[in-house]
Amino acid sequence: MKTWGRFIAVFSIGFILGLTVMNVVHMHTIDRLYRIQNQLTNQLLDREIKLERLTESMEQQKASIVKDLVIDIAFEGNPLVQDEIEKSIHFYMSDLVGMELWRIDGEMIYKILDDRILDIGDRQVHLEIKYIVISEKISIAVIAKIIEKL
Repeated sequence: MKTWGRFIAVFSIGFILGLTVMNVVHMHTIDRLYRIQNQLTNQLLDREIKLERLTESMEQQKASIVKDLVIDIAFEGNPLVQDEIEKSIHFYMSDLVGMELWRIDGEMIYKILDDRILDIGDRQVHLEIKYIVISEKISIAVIAKIIEKL
């Protein structure tokens, strides 16, 4: 009976010691994650303040600017590939958001995207423009087809 008591006592001490060592080892990682979270929260607050000020100044100036970019993709295939296509189009068109409407050239948007071939992973995707609507929300409809390799 004494051996079981000693075994349980040694096991308990080892378990508590192991938990303590694990906490000490992972404490730095947890602290680093908390710091990163605080930094990101501060950055988010700064951006929200800047956005609020920009919105107020826009309302005062009454200038029409592009506020959003909507992309409609007609694609039959893997939704992950469709997401990558949308991400690529957003990359090419991201500079339009925040521009004044009179500065946007629809023909240039058409020339940038129409007949473009995107490399997505090991596939090539051909883009064809269906329509472009330019207002405070630019809407672009695209037909995407995977190019078959010979």
